[in-house]
Amino acid sequence: MSVEFIRINELTKCYKDKAHWFKKGKDVTIGPVTFGLKKGETLAIVGDAGSGKSTIARLLAAAEAPDSGYLTHNGVAVDWSDTSFFCKNIRLIFQDAQKSLNPTIKIGEQLEQPLIFNTKLDAEERQVKINSSLRMVGLLPEHAEYYPHMFSGGQAQRIGIARALILDPEVVIIDEALSPLDPSLRAQVINLLLELQQQHQLTYILISHHITLIKYLSDRILVMDDGKIVEQGEITSVFANPVHDKTKKLLHSLDM
Repeated sequence: MSVEFIRINELTKCYKDKAHWFKKGKDVTIGPVTFGLKKGETLAIVGDAGSGKSTIARLLAAAEAPDSGYLTHNGVAVDWSDTSFFCKNIRLIFQDAQKSLNPTIKIGEQLEQPLIFNTKLDAEERQVKINSSLRMVGLLPEHAEYYPHMFSGGQAQRIGIARALILDPEVVIIDEALSPLDPSLRAQVINLLLELQQQHQLTYILISHHITLIKYLSDRILVMDDGKIVEQGEITSVFANPVHDKTKKLLHSLDM
């Protein structure tokens, strides 16, 4: 496995848990969290609901800003306000592909938006990129003229993958994006993700409660509890010899 190219150091985030609005909000603290990413690997982040794993995903995708901590890319510190860096290099595949697509806008136009705002490609070059992105995920260029409701759930997830990869990112965050699919469609999307990872040396961050997916797809694992990383390591080592009580509980309780 290659050396780390992204390092997250002492990342923290505090917020009010909206589930406790009737109590004026419960203070939730995530971190400090420190870990690295290696080129071409899949890092799984697991934990109970509310452990902080999805918050980490949102922070890395620049959907939220951290309170403190820093990130380095190939040894160079990255400003958290540099939205261009995060948009180009760290992309998110949404859990519900259908809901993440605008029902009133054609797929091609939705795929074009990231290209308009983050590249210098002209209209013709953008169309070539859209067509190649659709082909990459097993769809056809003419699908660019379709509206979201014209696609099945599995096809919509492929569009979500195309949108995540259209800027040629280094890191793709898969936050429970495979959970809504039935087993046969899930297997197809998993095979597609593995093929794309090999072709483009993508690094995946996988957030899932499916232990079988984690075992099959991941190289390393982070176990979170109450906003902290309580255990991390190579997937085979952690599964064979879990140290923390939370890890042992998760491995026994997660979907087998």
